Amino acid sequence: MMNHLRLKIILCGLWVAWGARLSLPAEPGLGQPLLLSRGEIHRVSNMHGLQAALETANRSQSATTLLLADGTYILDVLALDIQCPGLIIRGASGNRDAVILRGPDEGTNAAAANVFLVSANEVVIADLTLGYCRHHGIQVRGEHPFHVSGLRVHNCRILNCNQQFIKGSSSESDPLGAADGIIEQCLFEFTSGWAWQFYTGGIDIHKGVNWVVRDNLFRNIRTPGGQPGIAEHAIHFWKRCPTREQNIVIERNWIINCDRGIGLGLGSAGGGHQGGASAIRNNMVFNDGAGPHTDVGIGLEHASHVRVDNNTVIIEKYWAPMEYRFAGSSNLVFRNNLVNRPIQLRDGAPLAAQANNLERFEPAWFQDFQGGNLRLSTAAKPALDQGTTLDDFHEDVDGRPRPQGTGWDIGASEWHSGMPSKTPPPRPKASLGRVRENFLAEK
Repeated sequence: MMNHLRLKIILCGLWVAWGARLSLPAEPGLGQPLLLSRGEIHRVSNMHGLQAALETANRSQSATTLLLADGTYILDVLALDIQCPGLIIRGASGNRDAVILRGPDEGTNAAAANVFLVSANEVVIADLTLGYCRHHGIQVRGEHPFHVSGLRVHNCRILNCNQQFIKGSSSESDPLGAADGIIEQCLFEFTSGWAWQFYTGGIDIHKGVNWVVRDNLFRNIRTPGGQPGIAEHAIHFWKRCPTREQNIVIERNWIINCDRGIGLGLGSAGGGHQGGASAIRNNMVFNDGAGPHTDVGIGLEHASHVRVDNNTVIIEKYWAPMEYRFAGSSNLVFRNNLVNRPIQLRDGAPLAAQANNLERFEPAWFQDFQGGNLRLSTAAKPALDQGTTLDDFHEDVDGRPRPQGTGWDIGASEWHSGMPSKTPPPRPKASLGRVRENFLAEK
């Protein structure tokens, strides 16, 4: 009996350890398939079947799972409006590259407005590719009467959205915006290398409360030459919530060649950020400066109660890898950050607390500087074991424990002998010709 019990304990321990391993992203912006279902299950294989199943779920108002077979689904409506609380919509195979949900064209005049309009609570979108639309890949409705909460977006490719890829909307009179969301292990990208215009961004949430954005990869959200204005941030939470502390956690994301990286608040007190326990940590932000509108890597504007810890931010051809602005800011902390220039105070902001920030670099300190892989190399002696030990978290950008040596490393990456060295791989541009063939065959 004792041996049997001991075996069960050992097997349980192995299962927990293996589960913890699986929870780590295989590479930046890529996750394990989400094997989650609830309620009645509908299996669909074409656009007509998907619309019919969604309409049934919306009428039922009870938790439902829509499993999409591999294939390309072309929207012939302005958006798919999810009104069913607890709906799960995901690729059945778990291969997100094999399930493509998109408009028939792309750009500033694209036929599809949004792919998903989320009008209900506790919705899950996972394991598929979506985009090619005029406005947003996903719009979550924080405004009255929806006040949506509990959205989870997992292991998706979100491509070529003319405006913001994920939008959390609200109105001026709303007491708060969309709440309690998770966006994880997703890829956000313009496949051509450039946006069409400046009014675009990765994640843009108004008055958001209690969101976690983690383990995502953002590429090429930047305004091309000949177009005026700076693209919006890869990750942006702004418009101050007047009723609640916002408590946003942004961690372990890779942001490569985007005009602006991470932002909390913008421009005015009303556009600011009431942080509470907000944190920006373990993110890598790299911009090679090739875009004509290169701007800040991490920026705080009229923001309060935010901790900015253990990020690596290298911005070429802009004077401030990190900056905090305006007298409405308060209680800001910067610790253990590795940046290529000094952290800048601007526009009358009160002095922030700072500790152990390294404000210079050499390309040899990183595994692949030109490719945007800012994991540390053995040459990064000024960063290795030189950080302050923090209580808020205990891992690095790859989810591996800190410290690996005698002390914490400065920056997002904790060096160790077995650390991964793979640079985020390029993603091929989807063939519009093949998509059109599928659309015609479906018709």
